[in-house]
Amino acid sequence: MGLSSQNLNLAQLAEQQILTKDKYTELVKYGLQLAKENGADEAELWCYNTVGNSIDIRNQQLETLEFNQDSSLSLTLYFNQSKGSVSINDVTKLGIEKGVKAAADIARFTQPDPFAGLAPEDRMAKEIKDLDLFHPSQMSIDDYIEQAVVAEAAAKKHPAIKQSEGATIYGHCSVGICANSHGFIASKNTSRYSLSTSMIANNDHGMLKDSFYTVGRDYQDLLSAEAVGQEVSQRLAARLTQGDAKSGKYPVVFSPETARTIWGHMLSAIKGGALYQKSSFLLDKKGQQILPSDIQIHEDPFLLKGFGSGCYDSEGVATYKRDIVTNGVLQDYFLSSYSAKRLGMESTASAGGIHNILVATEELTQQDLIQKIGTGLLVTELMGQGVNMVTGNYSRGASGFWIENGEVQHFVQEITIAGNLSDMLMNIVGLANDVDERSSILTGSMAIDGLTIATQ
Repeated sequence: MGLSSQNLNLAQLAEQQILTKDKYTELVKYGLQLAKENGADEAELWCYNTVGNSIDIRNQQLETLEFNQDSSLSLTLYFNQSKGSVSINDVTKLGIEKGVKAAADIARFTQPDPFAGLAPEDRMAKEIKDLDLFHPSQMSIDDYIEQAVVAEAAAKKHPAIKQSEGATIYGHCSVGICANSHGFIASKNTSRYSLSTSMIANNDHGMLKDSFYTVGRDYQDLLSAEAVGQEVSQRLAARLTQGDAKSGKYPVVFSPETARTIWGHMLSAIKGGALYQKSSFLLDKKGQQILPSDIQIHEDPFLLKGFGSGCYDSEGVATYKRDIVTNGVLQDYFLSSYSAKRLGMESTASAGGIHNILVATEELTQQDLIQKIGTGLLVTELMGQGVNMVTGNYSRGASGFWIENGEVQHFVQEITIAGNLSDMLMNIVGLANDVDERSSILTGSMAIDGLTIATQ
């Protein structure tokens, strides 16, 4: 694709990408053939191509317009369980020839690993379902610009907003090809769109910043540009009434965005790498209670338009629906074939990451949780990296809203919340139904009792 591709809409770029996909499929097959000719016992290759446009608007003017086209190929070769891996951007026959040679050279200097190698052949995906992940848009560059302008204008309507940090819109189409020497080869086409804007407001305490975004596989599923701007304006307006929090032990309600980070810590602690390295606060907890008995968590790789949807993992292993937590009891881990071998278990089709985590909710709204806790904190933003995954100790900067008598009183910031993740997970007292679908971890607001709040 040449520079003229910048003038094409995403649907036209996607049509061109079909030719790229066919070309790269043949190159991947060539790479597998070369690996065999070079004496590799096993080989696996992944090839990716992404095309699209990114646009930044500021003060109703076009600030940047970028056309993105990225290609990469990763290959891993195994020689008597010695492993050599290489990533290249030159996705050509010559590039693959150099990559295979480099991987073979690396393997010669690598000690054999008894756990190295491909996932079992009988675990390879046989059925590739259409999960509705690919929606190339007919929108033009001018259409994108117009949407970003509308979002920014809607956000700036509140009189307290004094400065715009701009609006960003992007649309990309990607194709990924996964293949290995078991004879497995499959491809996945996806699209992704996002629209966001960020604003700064002033009050007696200084400047306040907030932002909001909408994202989806299909542009038609995004919130309207007007709604994105209005959400930012409303969020900033709520922050204008500012006050103090109280120090001590209080219940905390986490908004969906911040609740997702708590679940993310839990999920990281039950991934194979953390487990076989013994660097997890949930080590050896399978079959034990880690959450209150009314909480259920599922993994569903087959959600239509899901951000974590896929029929196979990055090793080609067929994905499947499963329970992660049932009645508060941990049922399963997240294991690649390598970590599964290290642990004496079976792969859970988790190489490359999770596949749509669904946290079952109660028939409660966020306001219900606020009323339920009485006095405490609603956290809407977290800062810092104060999480120890080995011990579970948790301490992060936060901002949000102070709650008294079941009602939000005022915005608070520059506070710290602390606890231990093991205790925090067991002390969950409510899950709301305001599920944030902008991620592969689908959760609503969450209330946790007994966190330590410290003010400056």
